[in-house]
Amino acid sequence: MIKNFLKLFFVFSLIMVFIVGTAYADEQANISQLVSEAEIYFMKGEYAKSIKIYDQILETAPDSETYTMKGIALHNLRFQSTLAHQAQEIMGKYELTATNKWAMIEFYKALEIDQNDVKALNGMGLGFGSFGEYEEAKKYFKKALKIDPNNIISQNYINHLEKIEKKFPYEPTEKPAFLEKIEENKIPLWIKNNAAWWTQDKISDTDFVQGIEYLVQKKIINPVVSDTVRTTNTENTDVIPNWVRNNAKWWSAGLISDEEFLSAIGYLIENGLIILTGEKNSEVAKKETERIAWNFEQYLINLEKKIKDEGKYIEYPNPSAEVIKKYVRDYQKYNYDGYLDTNENFPNREVTFIDDVYYVEYLYHVADQPASLPQDHVSTLQRSFDFWEAQEWYNVDDGKTAKVKFTESNTRSGANVWITWVVRNLGENVLGHAQLGKGVVEVALGGFGCDGSFQLYTIDTVEKVMTHELGHSLGLHHVNNPNSIMYPTLNPDFSYCLLN
Repeated sequence: MIKNFLKLFFVFSLIMVFIVGTAYADEQANISQLVSEAEIYFMKGEYAKSIKIYDQILETAPDSETYTMKGIALHNLRFQSTLAHQAQEIMGKYELTATNKWAMIEFYKALEIDQNDVKALNGMGLGFGSFGEYEEAKKYFKKALKIDPNNIISQNYINHLEKIEKKFPYEPTEKPAFLEKIEENKIPLWIKNNAAWWTQDKISDTDFVQGIEYLVQKKIINPVVSDTVRTTNTENTDVIPNWVRNNAKWWSAGLISDEEFLSAIGYLIENGLIILTGEKNSEVAKKETERIAWNFEQYLINLEKKIKDEGKYIEYPNPSAEVIKKYVRDYQKYNYDGYLDTNENFPNREVTFIDDVYYVEYLYHVADQPASLPQDHVSTLQRSFDFWEAQEWYNVDDGKTAKVKFTESNTRSGANVWITWVVRNLGENVLGHAQLGKGVVEVALGGFGCDGSFQLYTIDTVEKVMTHELGHSLGLHHVNNPNSIMYPTLNPDFSYCLLN
């Protein structure tokens, strides 16, 4: 009878494992499908639709990545320079300050889960910059740079904000003291209080360990626990050595630093002297998080109110949208799409033969560019010319060397090549185009391929595209060598897009 019962129990256990495992797999598959659907809407610039899906995901699987994506979608809601070209009546519902506030709350939630989330830190910087709090914005961009020193987005925003501050001096809004205090301390104050109470036997070992669980979950400490330690200590999960209390007592009294305490706790976890249960945060932690989040939202509401009350002018920290406005105001001046049908009317290049070398001279004309652009691409054009002038070709007929020379034309009509930078959509995944041998060269300053809204490319990306398109003007075709400038594919970098 007992044997039969054991067999039945074993079979039942296997069935339960199978059911639970299958349900978990189905849930993960469903989440993956939702993420894919949200991304499709997001990249089309249909942010409202993507936000609804992100909310579905967050109900069952809240994580920093989804909160960050929802924050970016909320931040971009007001843009009309999106791939979706959202209807004006829909756009009218959203004010810059309101969508900015909503977005920052999502970035804040992401950082509550992972304080090292660089995209969320940059999102907070962009949010404070959009409220005109430029110094506060730079703090977050600098935090992101500390984690990722090569992050070009953070550095570009800092550089642009410093330019804004010079143009528009302002008085920073005083931040609530308790929020300043929270940012100064990596470890929440309630955990230090827990440590003190634990050493005085006012709370249990379990309550103390829950505070440590919180530090691990927030990635404030990142212990590496081996399988050996997990196996050895499964029978001893309720015992914490007494000497650990001394360590906690010294820390709560300020006798050792946060770094020393974190290092000691990490050592204790890794060596199985403190066992993590994997349980969720204690009620104290949850209430503390909710309290801070509520106060943070009130701080943002005050910033929003101040802007409206003072009628404060704010220059948006991401200049991409302003650049597109500059080019649209005088479309014909900056766009040569009306000349793309044929290049027959352009004069031919001049070829001279000096000292056994053929010199092929191209006269070029550069279209005027709008004033006060955030990035100077005209000055980088010389590097593209230098690249091609440094190359040598061999004439297949007589074996002589041929070299190229670019000379600026006094008039547009006398030029072999017309060069301009544009912001219009040149086509899906098209970064630039040029007529073969002579004619128009147009290079996009930005595109929609990062987050569904128009975002400026980096100077380096624009320069590479310009060099490539000038190669077509010289008569060169695409090649299959990925190391060649004439390779047809380039993954662009963006200057200000949080998802770069």
